[in-house]
Amino acid sequence: MSVQNKVTNASSDRELILIWLGGKSATTQISYRSTVEKFIEFIDKPLAEVKLEDLQLWERGLKARFKLTTVANKVLVIKSLFSFAVKTGYLTLNVGSFIKPPKAKEDLAEKILDVSDVQGLIKYGVRNERDRLMLLLMYGCGLRVSEVVGLTWDDFKKHGDGGKVTVFGKGSKTRIIIIPDWLWTRVKEFEKYHRVNQYVFISRHHNKMERSVVHRMIKRACKRANVDERTSAHWLRHSHASHSLEAGCNLRLLQQSLGHASVTTTERYLHISPDAGSSQFIDF
Repeated sequence: MSVQNKVTNASSDRELILIWLGGKSATTQISYRSTVEKFIEFIDKPLAEVKLEDLQLWERGLKARFKLTTVANKVLVIKSLFSFAVKTGYLTLNVGSFIKPPKAKEDLAEKILDVSDVQGLIKYGVRNERDRLMLLLMYGCGLRVSEVVGLTWDDFKKHGDGGKVTVFGKGSKTRIIIIPDWLWTRVKEFEKYHRVNQYVFISRHHNKMERSVVHRMIKRACKRANVDERTSAHWLRHSHASHSLEAGCNLRLLQQSLGHASVTTTERYLHISPDAGSSQFIDF
């Protein structure tokens, strides 16, 4: 790309990184910024001077400290940055295209809770209706934790015997999710006694809930309910997806409900149940 075809006036790596982060969600910005800052600190040279050997040395250091899935995610972040730099004309060569993220063992099946574990977590793990409803929405509707804490009362509308909720999700995409009647009843009952301001879930000081607070709450709930303490908010979303498919949900419908950009992402949930396999049909 010639100089006259540049689409950015960024004159430094720092400016370019800020522009690159600009179009991403707040959650993604926090994660990506941390990865890039540590990468820049390790490389200790301008992006234009980064060589393949630098990337390989950085990746080897990551592999010594992190799981392969984490390494793969960090490599993809840096590849994205270099691709953006070239597309905008800031750099002329995409050195990031010469490294590939390592392939890690697929561990999604390990993050699917049994229905009984989900029920125990929600029934015995939490101490108040606010926390219980958050878990019900994450599991019952497959919401991300960032989507749950961002809910406002205006997002909810009556729909048939139940309701529907407008969710502002990942990548600044909006989607509408149907709420079954059993869960809608819980939402309206909670609203009757706990509506204070525009946000559905608030702190003791009536501020919007922080994601970190929800994560800590889930860890405590797991201890009380004797559920795998690795369980996270996203495990509830994974469990929603797997259990929905097992109950006969259409793959495209699940993709739409979860807000996946590609059906390939949703297809990961097919045939991952550790309780079923072709070996069950072999008799020796």
